[in-house]
Amino acid sequence: MAYTIWEFSTKRFRIVMTAEEEYGLDLSWDDSGEIREKIEDGLLDVFCAKCAVYLDGREISADYLGGCIYETADDFRDHMGLAAKRRADGRNYGSYFSDMVRTAIQEARDFIAKHPNPAIRAA
Repeated sequence: MAYTIWEFSTKRFRIVMTAEEEYGLDLSWDDSGEIREKIEDGLLDVFCAKCAVYLDGREISADYLGGCIYETADDFRDHMGLAAKRRADGRNYGSYFSDMVRTAIQEARDFIAKHPNPAIRAA
């Protein structure tokens, strides 16, 4: 069952970030077993993040990131806004949350621009 982490809506568009069930989690990097133990004890949430853009209720793009491990799914959103900050070398900090929203929006724009229906392209 999906859990809504964040949502933004306009008249015709909706952008939704959800935590979906994760299948096939790879913990091969967890040499000590500490992370596996915390997951089994319910101290960490495991999920696949999905950011989808909907136009008039129809999903037109989505970006996924599997293998997310946080204390709560809401913590995934705590990275929101980091992309606006600059590092000492002049590059922006990254954020999975912000990157996923940007990617889903760009894919939605590409879908709209290439759609054969002029009413969709006018969205």
